[in-house]
Amino acid sequence: MGCGSSVPVEAVDQQDQQKQQHQGAGSPKQGGSNADKAADAADAAKSKTTRARRLSYISNDANGAAANAPPGAPAPATSGPGGRSGNTRARRLSYVTNDPNAPPVNPKYTGDGDGNEEVDLEGADEPTVQGQLAPEEQERRTLRVNVACMSRAGREPGFKKTNQDNCFAFEKYITEDQSLFGAMDGHGPHGHLVSGYVKQHLPIILVNHLTLEKDVKKALTQGFCEVDRSLANSRIDCEFSGSTAVVSYLKGKTLTTAWVGDSRGVLGRESKRGWEAIDLTTDHKPTAPEEKARILKANGRVERLVDEMGQPMGPYRVWLQYAWIPGLAMSRALGDVLAHQVGVTSEPDHTVMELTPQDKFIVLASDGVWEFISSKEAVDIIAQYDSAEEACRQLVDEAYQRWLTEEEGVVDDITAVVVRFIHPQ
Repeated sequence: MGCGSSVPVEAVDQQDQQKQQHQGAGSPKQGGSNADKAADAADAAKSKTTRARRLSYISNDANGAAANAPPGAPAPATSGPGGRSGNTRARRLSYVTNDPNAPPVNPKYTGDGDGNEEVDLEGADEPTVQGQLAPEEQERRTLRVNVACMSRAGREPGFKKTNQDNCFAFEKYITEDQSLFGAMDGHGPHGHLVSGYVKQHLPIILVNHLTLEKDVKKALTQGFCEVDRSLANSRIDCEFSGSTAVVSYLKGKTLTTAWVGDSRGVLGRESKRGWEAIDLTTDHKPTAPEEKARILKANGRVERLVDEMGQPMGPYRVWLQYAWIPGLAMSRALGDVLAHQVGVTSEPDHTVMELTPQDKFIVLASDGVWEFISSKEAVDIIAQYDSAEEACRQLVDEAYQRWLTEEEGVVDDITAVVVRFIHPQ
């Protein structure tokens, strides 16, 4: 499983651990804390059932209480505040709670202010962009870039929603011919802290690995694994919380992308046939044969929830053998300590591309963008604008409007990083 485990391997056999859980505990226990945490998560969610259709992580009164379940038993049905809201929102996730005592967003970690619907836009021509190149340094690059990042908090009628997304952009990274870009989508009760931690620490950690390791893919993997271990030892509770990450590293004209989870990277290419969308990533879903085999080998389960009528609903999710937790809808992520015990890994996949003059831009984005916008549609939107900032704003605004139309006012967090390539003449 590579670097997939966020916690040291324990002496207790995993099957024995899960048998103990089956006899009354909510999840594998360390010092008796896991059952309490699972119960607390359930109690918090009882005040208002989570919107279950688009959750990457499940926690509500029906399935977040770590109910004991023999293998093969149907998942408990989700309940909700009425018809469509209760059963049809179980497909993806941003962890949602209306608990008034929930901790506020910590700007130090999230970088998105107070989690409201205000736009947080970082453009390449603004001083807030990290690693910005001076004009004379740009002249010496073989490939220049124009980049913008935008993160917009989602909304849930009735309460203020915390933005769990984050992003970063370094036009100049380590040396002047290198750049680094990333987008993260947190999930779980502390997902905003996890994605903020990754934003804050992963670029720093990667400096060392990319400097010492000639194999870029190996260096990126080492960086992802190290930040995952660091998270497990941090003060952030990652037991039921984690984050996706999609990171693109540009050196000269070589673009290497590493990712875990379902945040996506897409390349926009201009050809004689028009604009083409080249996917740089594939979503890490637990149903993929390689992913499912790893999870089953680690004594996990891959099953769907069912509604009140006993019909399957939403995506396949990762569960412990004898409990309906954690319910993660992806097979790779950073954090997610409990899910890592049953095969969820932090080891990224990679793609490598040599950029040509026809390759005009990339976009890295959370699934708040991709839920209702295809890769080709995103490329077509961005291609209309010369400015990365304007293209980024238009893409995020379009995604936001589509959520409003499709989901009766519910909107997931939406984050995009647009990088335009300026090829030498």
